[in-house]
Amino acid sequence: MFKKSISLGIVLSTLMACQSGSPAPSESTAAEEHSATAEFMRINCESCHSPAANSSTRLAPPFFAIRKHYLKEYPAQADFQAAMQSFLIKPEEEHALMLGAVEKFGLMPPIYVEEEQLKAITEYLFSVEQPHPQHEGGGKGRGARVKELALSTKKVLGKNLMGALKEGGKEHALPFCNERALILTDSMSQHLHHKIRRVSDKARNPSNQADSLELSILAEYAALIAEGQEAGPILRETKFGSRGYFPITTNAMCLQCHGSLGKELDADFYPKIQNLYPQDKAIGYGAGELRGMWVVALDSL
Repeated sequence: MFKKSISLGIVLSTLMACQSGSPAPSESTAAEEHSATAEFMRINCESCHSPAANSSTRLAPPFFAIRKHYLKEYPAQADFQAAMQSFLIKPEEEHALMLGAVEKFGLMPPIYVEEEQLKAITEYLFSVEQPHPQHEGGGKGRGARVKELALSTKKVLGKNLMGALKEGGKEHALPFCNERALILTDSMSQHLHHKIRRVSDKARNPSNQADSLELSILAEYAALIAEGQEAGPILRETKFGSRGYFPITTNAMCLQCHGSLGKELDADFYPKIQNLYPQDKAIGYGAGELRGMWVVALDSL
């Protein structure tokens, strides 16, 4: 009888521990999946949909607004996910819920992710409240100014690149990058009254090759990113004047032309890149890696 009481006590204790202890396996798994999806979206999506960007630098509506519109139109999860996945696979204006955003930013190109990842993204957006836009970047100081100038230039290049991708995929985007990217960057320099350049340690165009000082700044950014730290603006006084720097990182869209050969970067497509850029070094990247940086001359033109 005593042994039976002990056994019953162990069973009851175990049941109570299960009820009051850590989450059930299914809850734990869902939390882990949401965390992994949030990290994927931070690397691949926030460069356009960041809740911290202001109106002058944002490339697309923030996730908060997207989720709000889809929940209003599709309150059931299955409908929400199906509608969002359909639009992301083939963005078309007649299927867009946010016509004001389409008018302001243009249609996004098709999203280049695996089907399971696309399902995970739409499930996450349905299930998890997204941060309200904070409009970061309106701060004072030269660092905030460098970030604003870099992101304003990125917005113009990004909008034109996405338009080229939407019109004809990477086959159409490649000539755009070759013929228009430097011209648009120079135009933004004139518009913003500050000389702005893009540089890299592995340049595609030799005109974008970093010099010795810029290589040292890139090494600083690489170390910060490797340690999982925020890579914000860096300021330096140089023999040419005051300079500000801001990092450029890769996402899934970039890897079509900058990923690993034979994987994200099609082996049949790469000769077309080499034809335009015989000295190309800019391949072999993964998502979320340092691709280069913006260099901003803080002395006005």
